[in-house]
Amino acid sequence: MSDKLVRDVMHRGVITCWADEPLIDVARRLREYSINAIFVLDDSGRAEGVISQVDLARAYVQGNWQHRTAEEVMTPNVVTVTGDLPLRAAIQMMLDKGVRRLLIVQGGRTPNRPVGVLSLSDVVAAMCAEAG
Repeated sequence: MSDKLVRDVMHRGVITCWADEPLIDVARRLREYSINAIFVLDDSGRAEGVISQVDLARAYVQGNWQHRTAEEVMTPNVVTVTGDLPLRAAIQMMLDKGVRRLLIVQGGRTPNRPVGVLSLSDVVAAMCAEAG
C-alpha cells in the first residue's frame, strides 16, 4: 500500500443530505444505503458536516429527534482531501484527527466538489487485498 493513492482505494460517489433536511429522512437514507454516516451539504453544495450512527443515537437519547434537522446534530468540520494524496498520509490523517472517514473532493476547476469517501473499512479491504 506504500505507493497507493487515495483514489486507488476510495469508493466513488457520496451519499449526502442537506443541512435543513429532517433527521428522520437522514436516518432512512442511512438505512436504505446500508451506510454508517452521511455528509451534510450547505446551500452551495459544500460539505459542512457529517452525521454518523452515533450522532443519530445521541439525538434519539436527547429526545424530540424526529423534529430536528441534520444541521442540528451533525459533527461540523468535515476532513477533506483530494484523491491524489498518498494513502498512507490519508490514513495517518484519520488517526491524528480521530475520524473514521475522509471526504474526497475534486480539485482543479471545480474545487471542493465531493467525489468519494475513504473509510477505515476501505483501508482494511485494501490491506486484505494487498496480503492476497
